[in-house]
Amino acid sequence: MVWLLNRKLLATESDPQQVGHIKDRLQRAGIAYSIDPLRGGSAFGQARDATMASKAGMRYSMFNTTTFVYRVYVRRRDYTRARETLYGK
Repeated sequence: MVWLLNRKLLATESDPQQVGHIKDRLQRAGIAYSIDPLRGGSAFGQARDATMASKAGMRYSMFNTTTFVYRVYVRRRDYTRARETLYGK
């Protein structure tokens, strides 16, 4: 487990497949990590999507434009090794 005060940002990705690739590489290298998903977009955008869906009589999921950004953190002491694992030297 990577503690809040002892972590360093390794990568920021919006593609879930790329996040899965990063997870696999870190697990194979034995490096502990944590991932924080952040919802992109604003409350206004979500309200707009909900309003459009209700007016059209459709499900909200058809209008949902919410995106996620994933931040991958590692321990500070593992940061250099994690960068080499993902990106090479």
